[in-house]
Amino acid sequence: MITTAISVLVLLYIGLRCILPLRMSLSGKLALLALAALILGKGHVSRFLYHSWTPEFPLPIHATWSLLQSALLAVVILGAATDIIRLLSRLLRRASAENAPTAAPRRGLPPLIYPVSLIIAAFGTFAALRVPPVTPVEIEVPGLPAAWDGLRVAHLSDLHASTTYPRKWISGVVEAVNAARPDLVVITGDLFDGTPRQRYDDLLPLRRLRAPLGVYACPGNHEYYSSLSQWRPRFPSLGVLLLENERVLLRRNGAELILAGLTDSTAERFGLPRPDVRRTLDSTRPDMPLILMAHRPDLVAQLGELARPGATLQLSGHTHGGQVLGLDRLVRRLNDGYVRGLYAIGPVRLYVSTGAALWSGFPFRLGVPSEIPLIILRAPRADTHTPRASASLAF
Repeated sequence: MITTAISVLVLLYIGLRCILPLRMSLSGKLALLALAALILGKGHVSRFLYHSWTPEFPLPIHATWSLLQSALLAVVILGAATDIIRLLSRLLRRASAENAPTAAPRRGLPPLIYPVSLIIAAFGTFAALRVPPVTPVEIEVPGLPAAWDGLRVAHLSDLHASTTYPRKWISGVVEAVNAARPDLVVITGDLFDGTPRQRYDDLLPLRRLRAPLGVYACPGNHEYYSSLSQWRPRFPSLGVLLLENERVLLRRNGAELILAGLTDSTAERFGLPRPDVRRTLDSTRPDMPLILMAHRPDLVAQLGELARPGATLQLSGHTHGGQVLGLDRLVRRLNDGYVRGLYAIGPVRLYVSTGAALWSGFPFRLGVPSEIPLIILRAPRADTHTPRASASLAF
């Protein structure tokens, strides 16, 4: 696994650059190396104890463990940057004064790196575990009928209910959404990590979501990892209608709008239907406004192939916004260029949420905050031809 390979490389660096230079006994160094291996091996410990890569440790233990894990990663990043700067400086000195004596290389890392890494880890862990605020995002959708102007859609994505994001956290999300008074609530996948026996009680607060047009969801890849067949009968009792390559017709002040939800491409691994925009929208009026729920943003390509003339908005998650600045560049490449925020693809508008939570195996955010977007639909103004939004069109 990629995560295992990264952990091994991190452990090697910590051993060579942080532990080996210490002035202590060999047994003490081996003990520190074993402790670092235990911290970095959280996933493997979870796999051994709970038969799952999703940690089931009590939250205080998991939060502390994740904090230490993130701190070690920060030490490696800051330490490697320091080593590179030292190496370049040494090479420059040699080039500028070929016969000048050079200082002996330092054995260890600068001591300041360790408290700085711990502060970064604490900040990133807190940012990942907080209940995110509701953020209004106005999106001008070409062709939107005036009857749907001002529609307020609370967009939840990537809740990842788990021991890291338990019932109390879900309750905080529900309270924040209800306080925003949305007309419609959509949940674009990855609601939970675990079976109904493990997670159903954590999701019970979803029953309290209030929206005149209802609460709807589509599955993400983690639904399939978490025994979706066992979950399907539970969705009605949570007050959520799950749409799997299905659609519903919403009505407001005599006007109609299609709300559709796709499956996830992971479904094929479990012998279940892949996402299919064409079949989902078959026999619908192409000029009718559409909101499409799709966990992965790259499914907008299927939507674009239909070339619908009606107002069209796709809401997605999955990317977590890249989670960490710098890492978002890689995440963008893995998702056809989409990572977070608003995109205009011809007449289609796509909004990719950074997500309310994260997979609990690595709860850490840096420079990419979690969010609960409150999407406010706007009909185009007569005096402009450019999309209007509180989020930029590309990241």
